[in-house]
Amino acid sequence: MSDASLFMVSLVVPAIDDAIEHYVGDWGFSLVNDSRHASGHRWVEVAPKGGARLRLVEASNDKERAVIGCQAGGRVAFFMTVTNLTLSVGQWAKNGIEIVEPERVESYGRVVLLKDRYGNRWDVLDAQSCPTS
Repeated sequence: MSDASLFMVSLVVPAIDDAIEHYVGDWGFSLVNDSRHASGHRWVEVAPKGGARLRLVEASNDKERAVIGCQAGGRVAFFMTVTNLTLSVGQWAKNGIEIVEPERVESYGRVVLLKDRYGNRWDVLDAQSCPTS
């Protein structure tokens, strides 16, 4: 049995500062790290409270720019739980986050499909109705 856990994923964005503004300002994530890596690249991490980190990576060529917003091939890329789905989605909508599909009830719980400013799709689930295993 493995004791591994996923703590961070890379997310290709067009511009680091714009992405920080979006995820920290609009989504309410925390800026966990903004420093220079030993390679000289800017190392930026944001995260929702208690969640895995997103390492924001600025696209530096056409190949990288081509995956912005479709890193999961047009499918839902990220899944997040919140303690108050209605309140959280309402706040995000006020902040300009696009609601792609309104709240619905699935076998795994209440869910809303959102899209960030780059086109990435996010399923946000009500933590009380979402199975934890």
